[in-house]
Amino acid sequence: MNLFSNTLIFHSEVEAQLVAEQVYNCRLEGNILSCPIKEQRAVDLAISLSDVALPIVEGASCLLPFPKHERECQDDDAPQVYVACLSAYNNGKLHGMWIDCTQDADEIQYDIEWMLSWSPCHNYEACEEWAIHDFQNWYGIHIDEYESIEKLAELAQILSEHGAAYAAYYEYDSSEASVEGFQEHYWGEYESEEDFVYDQLEQQGLIKNLEDMGIPSFYLNFEAIARDWFIDSYYSVEEGYKKVYIFSRF
Repeated sequence: MNLFSNTLIFHSEVEAQLVAEQVYNCRLEGNILSCPIKEQRAVDLAISLSDVALPIVEGASCLLPFPKHERECQDDDAPQVYVACLSAYNNGKLHGMWIDCTQDADEIQYDIEWMLSWSPCHNYEACEEWAIHDFQNWYGIHIDEYESIEKLAELAQILSEHGAAYAAYYEYDSSEASVEGFQEHYWGEYESEEDFVYDQLEQQGLIKNLEDMGIPSFYLNFEAIARDWFIDSYYSVEEGYKKVYIFSRF
């Protein structure tokens, strides 16, 4: 038997025979079938059409269906990336899986290496290069094709805790964004900048003082006050209808 070809051990001689009848250039010995690597697709198809139990594969795990369900991200809401094998991609094949980035960096790295080990190109070339071909649930933050694993893990864990508010802060100045900076500068979610002004004046007791003096709060020009505050001291990021995140500049 040629040890440099793909070797499949079926559960019975009958199953091995059913597959062998559909593939050229293969050698059958009992329940063991060996075939050239170039016949890989034909063997895959024959196994599927024959409806036989999956064989044990020596040195050719890629002939087995890729069991990505074992490690692929199952949380639809988690920040995640679709990592693809570049060896497969460059050979016209699609191979990759969605990876949960709320894991530690080491676990993300393991998932990537595990995915690469199942590449359909694994038998005839090194499958070590990968790239991010898609991403979702990052609250509008763009993920680069070659983003570092450490950054993915850190950013995903922060977003899981702080959500869209942190994403707004990050997008405003990603080079300086940090958890400490976010916690220091984030003032909360409001309907508008004017709503924020009213809330601050109310907390400071100024609204009540005016009302005690018989001056209704609607005499105050909250729009003008907000315009003044947001020139130097604050900035806002609009998230949607009547929804803005307020941050201090200093």
